[in-house]
Amino acid sequence: MKLKKYLLFANIFIALVSCKGQPEYAFLPQSLKFDLTPFLFRNYTPLELATLSNSDYNQNESGLITGTKLSRYLSNWNTNKPSYVFGNLIVFQIQTSGASGRYVFFDGKQSFAYPVTNLNELLSETRDDGVLATDGIVGKGKKISDFFAIYGIDPAIDYVVFAGDTSNLANLSSATFAYYSLLYWGFPKERLAVLNGSIADLTTANTLFTTPSYTYANSNRAGSTKTLFRDHTSLHLTIGDLIHSIKNGTSNLEEVDPLPVEGYFLIDGRPNAAYSGTTNSTASGSKYSNCTTKTNASFVSNTCVTTYEGRVKSASNLIPTDLYDGTSFQFRSFTQLSTVLNNTGYPNQKLIYLYGEEGIRTSVVWFALHQILGKPTRFYEAGWKQYGALGLRSPSSGSSPSAITQPASYWRTDTSQLADAITSNADANVPNYQLDLSRQFIKSSNKIRTEDKSFLRGSTSSAGSGGGGGPTGGGGNACGG
Repeated sequence: MKLKKYLLFANIFIALVSCKGQPEYAFLPQSLKFDLTPFLFRNYTPLELATLSNSDYNQNESGLITGTKLSRYLSNWNTNKPSYVFGNLIVFQIQTSGASGRYVFFDGKQSFAYPVTNLNELLSETRDDGVLATDGIVGKGKKISDFFAIYGIDPAIDYVVFAGDTSNLANLSSATFAYYSLLYWGFPKERLAVLNGSIADLTTANTLFTTPSYTYANSNRAGSTKTLFRDHTSLHLTIGDLIHSIKNGTSNLEEVDPLPVEGYFLIDGRPNAAYSGTTNSTASGSKYSNCTTKTNASFVSNTCVTTYEGRVKSASNLIPTDLYDGTSFQFRSFTQLSTVLNNTGYPNQKLIYLYGEEGIRTSVVWFALHQILGKPTRFYEAGWKQYGALGLRSPSSGSSPSAITQPASYWRTDTSQLADAITSNADANVPNYQLDLSRQFIKSSNKIRTEDKSFLRGSTSSAGSGGGGGPTGGGGNACGG
């Protein structure tokens, strides 16, 4: 027995010594005979994961980078890469609709580029938080690991850039959501970037060198989020966390994070009409996991609305179109973004709770707040399409039942304590997503974060509770960081 203990300590000592001179996050204890994975994780706080951009975006080495910086990286990655990066450069050229016909130049040895039309599908999926499943949530660990495998990414050492092919909101949103997805799964912010502007526009401006042809190349390697020993799940704000905070910590919900000691500030990242409750949240495509099961004859195919319109109680509005130029879809200057945030009444240093209609589009707002302005931000990805769905109504004869049928349900949100500007949508336009009684009175909405913690650590026993993944830090990996 003593011999086994000595061997364990000897292996740990050797591993720690081997960290000297090695790149951060390259320490891989899987090479040891003992599985130390559950003990090496560090829980990062939203503040630690925030990035404060240089006021001159050209000076940024990660986060929001300019075409000039990307061009420099692509011209000679080995010479021009940031000093803390030891792996390859991978650029995703996002083409949600149409293509520019121009492709960034890469060497196929240390730099790689991939035109991709379905990035959102590769990184998101419908996920169940225990209350109401919603689509467009950051995918499970296996989905992200599969993404790394498809494109030959080693998250322990590689540097990834997300760039819109042409200038439009869909490409920008896809880029910022992809950035959020990888950051959530432990990818260090120092090796993630979003290009400010599109490849097409920057080519026209002679900022980027591109070619009219594309030749596929792959590094044929991949890593796992588990080798990073970083837990970034504090970025994910559950509806339970949100309700618990609005009720000033007096709810009877379980697995919720305590109220932040610095206080919180709630931001609604939707257009003003939606914030004011004067327009419904209709959108094409599935907004709920079972939206299309609605059988009402007047239901419009591929169109769903929430039970009611309005906003989360005491939320301030930050209009997303104020954050970027509507033609180039470049983010506005650092000073302009600061002014937009200040106009919401944000008290500096408070933890921001952010929501919008749904996660992918609202990720543009998240990126501006968290990765440009450097403000600690937690993201309620399910957004209004979940919050606004959890209302109680008495449908007319022949209409679908309400999601919430019990007035005392723990998840009913259409009350004056939890929402403002409450306006009911017409019965005929509300889909059939009635919750069973057990869900209406379940006490936790932490299922997603619990699943993800379990995947990271490779053990359900080490998944932890909501408090463990909250804004408090602690722990650490063997090589620091």
